[in-house]
Amino acid sequence: MKFSSTFYFLIIILVTRCGNSEQYPHHISEQSTTNTYFSKTIEDPYQFLENLKDSNVLSWLVSQNEYTQTTLQRISGRQQLLKKIEEHDKMRSEAIYNLKVLSPNAYYYLKYAENHEANILYFKNGIHGEEIEIFNSEFYKVRAKETYIINYFQPSWNGEKIAIGFTKNDEEFSEVVVYDVSQKTFHKEVIDHCWPSELGGIHWLDDNSGFTYLHIPDIDTTSPNYILNSATVLYRLGTNPKDLHIIFSRKTHPELNLQPADFPIVNIFGKDQQYMFGRVGGIGFKDYYYAPIHELQQKNVTWKPLFKKKHKVEKFLPHGDEIYFTSAQKTSNFGLYKTTFQEINFDSPSEVVPTIHDEIIKDFTITSEGLFYTTSKNGVLASLYHYTKTNNEKIPLPQTSGSISLATIGTKFPQLWIETEGWTSHKNRYRFNAHKKAFVKENVTPVINYPELRDVVVKELEITSHDGVKVPLSIIYKKGMVKNGDNRLLLNGYGCYNWINAPMLYPYLLYWISEGGIYAVAHVRGGGEKGEQWHASGYKSTKPNTWKDFIACTEYLIDEKYTSVKRLAVWGGSAGGINIGRATTERPDLYAAVVIRVGLLNTIRSEIAPNGQNNIKEFGTVKDSTEFEALLAMDAYHHIEKDVAYPSVFLTSGINDSRVAAWQPAKFAARMQAATSSENPILLSVNFSEGHGFDRTQKSKREELADIISFALWRTGSEKYRLE
Repeated sequence: MKFSSTFYFLIIILVTRCGNSEQYPHHISEQSTTNTYFSKTIEDPYQFLENLKDSNVLSWLVSQNEYTQTTLQRISGRQQLLKKIEEHDKMRSEAIYNLKVLSPNAYYYLKYAENHEANILYFKNGIHGEEIEIFNSEFYKVRAKETYIINYFQPSWNGEKIAIGFTKNDEEFSEVVVYDVSQKTFHKEVIDHCWPSELGGIHWLDDNSGFTYLHIPDIDTTSPNYILNSATVLYRLGTNPKDLHIIFSRKTHPELNLQPADFPIVNIFGKDQQYMFGRVGGIGFKDYYYAPIHELQQKNVTWKPLFKKKHKVEKFLPHGDEIYFTSAQKTSNFGLYKTTFQEINFDSPSEVVPTIHDEIIKDFTITSEGLFYTTSKNGVLASLYHYTKTNNEKIPLPQTSGSISLATIGTKFPQLWIETEGWTSHKNRYRFNAHKKAFVKENVTPVINYPELRDVVVKELEITSHDGVKVPLSIIYKKGMVKNGDNRLLLNGYGCYNWINAPMLYPYLLYWISEGGIYAVAHVRGGGEKGEQWHASGYKSTKPNTWKDFIACTEYLIDEKYTSVKRLAVWGGSAGGINIGRATTERPDLYAAVVIRVGLLNTIRSEIAPNGQNNIKEFGTVKDSTEFEALLAMDAYHHIEKDVAYPSVFLTSGINDSRVAAWQPAKFAARMQAATSSENPILLSVNFSEGHGFDRTQKSKREELADIISFALWRTGSEKYRLE
């Protein structure tokens, strides 16, 4: 659902004329609605806010946003902070992202344009080659009112064509056009209804005549059929994209019992492959099938079973007649195994690398020099190993790393690159020479080292949670910090989807420490820091462990005098809204400031929202009595109680959000504004032109970052950040 800027301007005028613009918009009248789940009736006083087409709802959202922006602009240090963020952006003007290496002499990547609002696709002939601009997103649909940026690209194997995905207004969905490199023109055909940056990507055929991608029939976030019944399509260059040649879908393969919310995605692992692989499922472990790649020449593809969800396969790679894979079926920490196409056996495969007691096998890849894999301890200490048929060797790293990512050209090439990252450093890229056992730094562009992060201490601990389980806790602060309870501290936590909250230089961390604060990360259950069992211990009915771990970390930081309640701010986003929202509603006395970015806060209603059917796999469904009780337990909105002194809260939302509906934080804000007995502000920011935040402009990112840090500093008592 989209609205014109004129529409919002008229609503702003209406709100300004009808009310006192200086008065905090605390209340919107409740409209009692009840929903019955099994034997339990739940009252929902703000369910009407889910109708984002209602003019009264939109008027209220506009008034909320207007007041929030006015308030944030009055924070004394905000403009100076924003200027600093802009200066750092200029320092990183050469930074690249989405690097893809197709051969030793073919590097492709994105950089932001000089104005930082558009982005540009570049090519380099090898690491030392000249940088060549391919296309600037600023020149795509120049007359359109919407803001388009490149959010995906995939070159053909010969480099003559590039499929480029453009998204508008942070919607994430792409329209893909094929760019002819030599002619410097786009093909006239436009492929829409796809999401390659998130769902499956684009896989070119060996002869460069076309590619596969996932087609999504319905991309309207207000539709009950949103992102359901998707299908993988084979597209041939020059043909009509509307004439879908479907190779994998619920409709074409009914014998596979696909569900409407499943994403039937086809993966092709490089050029000159014998097989292609079809996956079924969205979040979590998946069922996989395979078929000879030559069947793409036929009308129909016959998919044969490869492995099932029960095998808990995290990643696999075909290599000749063998299949290498990591699995948590036998051990929570993941083992590395192999089987063969001749005798496929995922129940009793051959063990390649045994489980490591206190580490998880996180990733692996294969080159012509052997198999390389990484491990992670508590999600914060990474190691690299080289496995051959005769040896399994730990490789000394060029620097201690919190996380390592692996990159290769393919299994037939010797090149291996690693990217290392930590709490206080951006990614450094190294090429590994297996024969010399040596690393060579190969950053495509310089990596910035911030003077604000000199003399920073990183402390990795494990603290005892409510049930005796040890929870990893990372604490980052400037050398010389005194534990006197007077330090401002910003605590982050997520805890969903088996995702590891691994060390990286968050912008929140950089600017919080720059202002003299302590930054901390609670590696709560529901994530993947300690393997699949860590995820399963914060999943559906065990979800309360997530926020109870977070609360335990909070209490530890206070008890040990790293901070105090009046100096403590917390933040989380998206599905991490469950963690932060429930920690806030269960222990409002522990926090001075709470920030929740586009947060999932009303879980018993989430499956009717965008991406809701897919999220059932992680959180549960209200159609199951046990899972309903779990959803209600994790629903922060329904745990708001009247006449409770809640802390200061800052919530953000995006009207175009394809993952978390804007009404989720809106309902939470409305109910908490009405319920709280304190004078602490409950602020709701609504972005009427963007979505979840992945494909925003740099200007938008800077503004939101300044808002969040300024708000947290203001509400934790900074003299520099006061309301003027």
